[in-house]
Amino acid sequence: MIWCKHKQYFFAAFLLLFLLINECIGQDLHHPEAYSSSYDIAYQYPYPKRWTMIDSIRSNLFTHLKSKEGYLFRVAVAELAAKRHKDDKALLIAELAKMDYLQRSSKVDLRTFEDWYKSSLEEADKLDFSEIKSAFTFLYAVNLSLNYQQDVQSLYFLNKAIDYSSALGEGMSTQKGLLLSGVTRIFYQFDDFASAVKYGKEVEKYDINQVEKFLTLDIVGVSYLKLKNYDSAQIYVDKSLQMFHRDFANKDDKKVWYGILMGNKAHVLKGLGNLTSAIQHYKIGIEETSKHNLLDNTCRFAIGLADLYLSQNNMAEAGKLLPLAQKATYSQGNESDHLQLHQLLSKYYKVVGDMSLVVLHKDSINYWTEVLEKRRGKNVQIQADLKLETERRQHAEMTLDENIRQQKLNRIITIVIILLVTGIAFVGIHRQRLLMKVREKELKIQQQEAEKQLMLEQEKAKREQMLAQLKLEEFTNIIVAKNKQIEMLEAENERGSNDASIRQLQSNSLLTDEQWSSFKLLFEEVHTGYLSRLKEKVPSISPAEIRFMALAKLKLDSKEMASSLGVSPNAVRNVWFRLRKKIDLPEEVTWNDFSDTI
Repeated sequence: MIWCKHKQYFFAAFLLLFLLINECIGQDLHHPEAYSSSYDIAYQYPYPKRWTMIDSIRSNLFTHLKSKEGYLFRVAVAELAAKRHKDDKALLIAELAKMDYLQRSSKVDLRTFEDWYKSSLEEADKLDFSEIKSAFTFLYAVNLSLNYQQDVQSLYFLNKAIDYSSALGEGMSTQKGLLLSGVTRIFYQFDDFASAVKYGKEVEKYDINQVEKFLTLDIVGVSYLKLKNYDSAQIYVDKSLQMFHRDFANKDDKKVWYGILMGNKAHVLKGLGNLTSAIQHYKIGIEETSKHNLLDNTCRFAIGLADLYLSQNNMAEAGKLLPLAQKATYSQGNESDHLQLHQLLSKYYKVVGDMSLVVLHKDSINYWTEVLEKRRGKNVQIQADLKLETERRQHAEMTLDENIRQQKLNRIITIVIILLVTGIAFVGIHRQRLLMKVREKELKIQQQEAEKQLMLEQEKAKREQMLAQLKLEEFTNIIVAKNKQIEMLEAENERGSNDASIRQLQSNSLLTDEQWSSFKLLFEEVHTGYLSRLKEKVPSISPAEIRFMALAKLKLDSKEMASSLGVSPNAVRNVWFRLRKKIDLPEEVTWNDFSDTI
């Protein structure tokens, strides 16, 4: 399996420009604004080409700045260019690159990373930039596994990134091809070889960087090998070899791939039963990989060739390979390599008759089998958890979608109702216009009648108020007159016997409870709201005090109040004293003074 860091190659004219910038400008990491004009050429194009060009410029600008600060400086230049051109989508592209650099250089807090992902998707939706959601989700998925060991979540969001990639149209074939290439690698790392094959094969139809395409073809071929589908494996291993000879054979830093490809081809030939050819390919693969110290590949090829010799009962050749197989496996081999090595050694020593070593390697076989079983069990558990997680999230998304659908339906219903109401209103308005002149005349007549009726009601109310005023004044005058008669009779009583007349007159002047009810109605007509305001001002006022305050409003003096209520003047003064205490009035304030404030 071939692994190589991805590096894109872009338009030659632009690359020349960037190389000149890198050579001629001494970068000041404190002033990225000095270099933001380097992106101006990208902003001459619309999306999606602008996105591709922004990525190419950032990838080739200041490539010698390898530190975290250098990477962030490169992103800062891109951010300032986006702000200068007022392009929020470009800012989002820069934000994606920034998080990629941060995750590669230093682990970001998980909560911060989660919040960043959610807010980025929201911003993409806000900008109607759904094409970038797959890139954000892929970066999120990769780092959930790489930096936070959340494998289930990683696989879930990896599938989510694939779903989002459907938004990548024809103009973004490069981005989609690179995404599928990355997806292929992750599925391979999780031993999901079927998915690695599925998405790796799709990469072929996209025009992406040749290195990336070559590495993906290699993964597809090895995945078919893992699935023991040797016919398909041969097709993709041969494609990789053809591509190597065409594009990379003359490049010194890529020659190391040749040995890996030849060894993989040997595995395929062995699986197909073409053992003679397999031996030749194994030998080349072993020689090339050991020469370049790729011992993880060397051990697999040495084990494969030794096992082939054992199957041919060629013990001498098999024995020659054992030291190399052991050295390479112990140096760089993985769990599966260790298991295959001890299976080979057990088989070899069984043939040569050294049972003690057979038992020793059997123990090692059991150990490495258990290790691999745990790994496979973990992967099975991850897949089971992924299924549950997917079902849970799908249910949540379905619920959310149903709520959104219901909201949309409600909006549609509301719009229909509004349209219906508007239509009805329009018809009504049109009809109203036709009847406007008739209505205006009717309204004018109605208005005149209403004004006339209002005047009549006002006159009636005025007459009723005047009548009530007269009755109240009459009542007051009667009380005053009776008091004067009583005074006269009392004066005469000193000279004669008029006690019966005085008592009769006093009895007639008393304001009984029944009379009080009638009096109160009459009083309210003339002094509307007075009694209510009195109760609000003095909540603790008693019914007797209310009567006194009503008579005070009529400007009766204490003697007249006493006469109308059948009490002594002294009782009136006592009531006033208590009331004044309740509301904390000065002594000089009279009944009449206080009633005027109500």
